Amino acid sequence: MAANVSVTPGRWIGLGWSVFKEDVGNFILVALIGLALMSFSAFVVTGPVLAGFCLVVRRRMLEGRIDLNDLFAGFSQFVDALLISLLTAIFMLGGFALCIVPIFIVAGFYLFSYLFLVDRKLPFWDAMESSRKLVAQDLVGYTVFAALLALLNVAGGFLGGVGLLVTVPVSVAAVAAAYKEIVGFAYQPVASHGPIHIP
Repeated sequence: MAANVSVTPGRWIGLGWSVFKEDVGNFILVALIGLALMSFSAFVVTGPVLAGFCLVVRRRMLEGRIDLNDLFAGFSQFVDALLISLLTAIFMLGGFALCIVPIFIVAGFYLFSYLFLVDRKLPFWDAMESSRKLVAQDLVGYTVFAALLALLNVAGGFLGGVGLLVTVPVSVAAVAAAYKEIVGFAYQPVASHGPIHIP
């Protein structure tokens, strides 16, 4: 992990927007499919879809392209991704019982869980604990980050849900930008050595 990286929520959201702008059409298509899957499955597949979305964003950031298959690749870790989404939801409900602010604290703790799952190949609890320990280093900063992302998506929801086609990919890209800066992607694309010449 990178040392002494400042928590800069506004800048990370700006980076997420920049990533989104690079391929608006494909990101909207991915978000449309992902949100439809979550809606029609009573959100049972929320975890796997979010894990897949992390893979989509990672490829865009590292390879400069989007592969729709990455969205469905999150299902290869279905159980772990499902457990992350369920446990996070349960913890957030516990936070809601206390007050509004603890919800954002819980959301902050587990911001990077899916990225640790798909990028570092950690099992669900290790992924959640890795995220929690990272966030605990600057709990206030990451809680603000989580709150800003939540407000961004609430605003997207107010636009008849259509705004979510923009705010969801921007949010995932913002979290991925933070992860890339603080942790660094374990995955590295295979370097291209140019075209193969056949005599």
